[in-house]
Amino acid sequence: MRPSHGEMRDIYQRTQVVRTPTYGIVSGYHTLPYVCLGESFSEGHLTTQVRGTIHVSPQFLLRPSHYEPTYGEIFGEDHVEGVLMGRVFGFMGFRNRPVECKSEHLEVTHLETNVEQTLDRVVDELERYEDITTGVILTPDSRYFPVSVERFIAAVLDDEFRV
Repeated sequence: MRPSHGEMRDIYQRTQVVRTPTYGIVSGYHTLPYVCLGESFSEGHLTTQVRGTIHVSPQFLLRPSHYEPTYGEIFGEDHVEGVLMGRVFGFMGFRNRPVECKSEHLEVTHLETNVEQTLDRVVDELERYEDITTGVILTPDSRYFPVSVERFIAAVLDDEFRV
């Protein structure tokens, strides 16, 4: 069952951006690594951890369709199974912010530690490695983590475009 617009808005508003990048934001193009944590939706686990990287361009880009790769160019067209399904997510958009976002390097892990313990471990790990480019996000519903990632991107863009 898909969440309603009101439920999505609630997830967005209740998302907590615990840590934003303090380095690595360059005017023209951003690479925003993140760790998103929330209560697990998988039985037998307490926390769902999503690690990924978002590429954000604050420039409005128009590309002719012939420059985009086709499914066949990426995956090949031989032996394609008709029942093959996948999931693609995009961002609803950022009002008054002409940006293009692309998500890469997505890794979803279900953990046996609770969210607080996992958050402490992740923040300690980032500090130990002196990582000042990775954001940390707490999502109220890990099934819809892209909504929380969108909130993270909006927080970074709001700081950048603040006049």
